[in-house]
Amino acid sequence: MTENNNKQHERQDGVNVYELGFHFVPTLSEDEVAVQFSHLKSLIEKKGGTFISEETPRMINLAYEITKTVKAQKKHYSTSYFGWVKFELNSSEINGLDKDAKNFEPMLRHILIATVRENTMSVPRDAAKKETKGASSEEATGNQAAGESQSDKPADGSVQE
Repeated sequence: MTENNNKQHERQDGVNVYELGFHFVPTLSEDEVAVQFSHLKSLIEKKGGTFISEETPRMINLAYEITKTVKAQKKHYSTSYFGWVKFELNSSEINGLDKDAKNFEPMLRHILIATVRENTMSVPRDAAKKETKGASSEEATGNQAAGESQSDKPADGSVQE
């Protein structure tokens, strides 16, 4: 994390908002995933973190294979349990948390970023297109309801008087 980026998100009391995105190895059972997620969150709590929001890890297909060395043996994974947690934490504790996450055994990969408290989830592109199309058809319907039909207008766009 760059010093500039960290300063941009830092509040006056030294507490920042962070998001930890992670992949757990897919060899865990559903019950083990819940236990390990709780353990990961307890690492944040021990550092003085307070939670804002989270998503319980769920199995996903990976875009590419990830390799992890386990007990001197390389393992290749094409699926993982992906989850995330957003929390507030004093900036002096973040490097220690990053080390703890890196050494967390079921962790396949993780990313820790400074962010904002607000929900930054975006609308999927397909949903945005549907909303735009819906607005266009509503406008056309509204014009027709006001007594303007497409057949009343000349095709060349000129105004009839």
